Amino acid sequence: MPDYQNLDQPAASGLGGRTAVRTVCFAAAVGLAMLTNLRANADPWVQRPVLKWPQRVVLAVPDFIAPSPEDAGSAHMLSQIIADDLSQNGVFEPIDRLALLDRKVSVDELPQFADWRATRTEELVVGRVVRRPDGRIQVAFRLWDVASGQQLTGQEYVGSPDDLSRIGHMISSDIYERVTGEKAHF
Repeated sequence: MPDYQNLDQPAASGLGGRTAVRTVCFAAAVGLAMLTNLRANADPWVQRPVLKWPQRVVLAVPDFIAPSPEDAGSAHMLSQIIADDLSQNGVFEPIDRLALLDRKVSVDELPQFADWRATRTEELVVGRVVRRPDGRIQVAFRLWDVASGQQLTGQEYVGSPDDLSRIGHMISSDIYERVTGEKAHF
């Protein structure tokens, strides 16, 4: 809970009106700074780390694979959440999504790294969204270092379809931590 000061009370005795004026000016400056921050970040409760990274990491997040047409929308949305999360912190530079429309990469196969190097991609995120018989979704992803051809991390999540956004943020946090070595919560 942030500290606050009740400005409805008169200034403390012996300090005069100048302290009250300074307090009001300080509060106005803090309020203006908070308002500016609210406009810059649509959701003020989401903590997004902002680092001064020497050079942004070029990241490709093609749409996740979905075995059925009804899951294709979820797969696209999940990829978009991850790309959006990672583009907002100053560390990653996602490749334009239009350039990735025709690129489908299976989470179960090695990517064609030479093709990805041609697009300046440094890190590649691939994944799959599957609806299980019990109605829950199963999401698997892998993060690849394109230069070395090595998998950096990979994970599988299972949850209700309502958890899709949360799973996307968890994947973003996994990727951020693996690349930067610092924890993040999207």
